[in-house]
Amino acid sequence: MSIRLSVAALALIATTVTGCGGGSSSPPTAPPSGLGESEPNDFIAQSVGTLSASDIRVNGSTTNARDVDLFRVTASAPVNLSVNLDWSSASDLELAISDANGIFVRHVDTAGHPESCRLDGLPAGTYTVRVGSFTNSATSYSLTLGQR
Repeated sequence: MSIRLSVAALALIATTVTGCGGGSSSPPTAPPSGLGESEPNDFIAQSVGTLSASDIRVNGSTTNARDVDLFRVTASAPVNLSVNLDWSSASDLELAISDANGIFVRHVDTAGHPESCRLDGLPAGTYTVRVGSFTNSATSYSLTLGQR
C-alpha cells in the first residue's frame, strides 16, 4: 500500500510546474473584490468554493509568525491551477499547496512578493492552500486562485 501511495505522490508531484516563485510580473487576473477570511482557519481549511472561469479572491490577514490560514478549493475536472499571494508591506509570507491526502504539491517562499505558482495538469479533486507568516506583526494579504 505504501508503495502505491508513494508512486501516486510522485506522479502528482511530477506534474508540470511553471511560473512558481516570487516577484512574478504577470499575476492572475483577480476580480475587484473577494471573499473574507474566516477565523479560525488554522487547522480546518475554510472552503472558498469550486474553480470556474472566474478567479476566486480571498482577502485575509495573518496576525503573527505563528498564524497560518488554510483555504480549501475544489477542481471539478483536471486543471491548471494558478495561485497568487500578494501583500503590500515588508512582511515575509509563504504559500503551500497540498492535495486531498495532505501531500504537499508545491511550496513557495522567496524573498519577494507576490508569491505565485502555476501547477499544470492537476487531477480533479480538493486542494488546500496554506498561507503562513514569518513576521511577528499583522499582515493583510490577497490570495487569488484560478484555472489557466
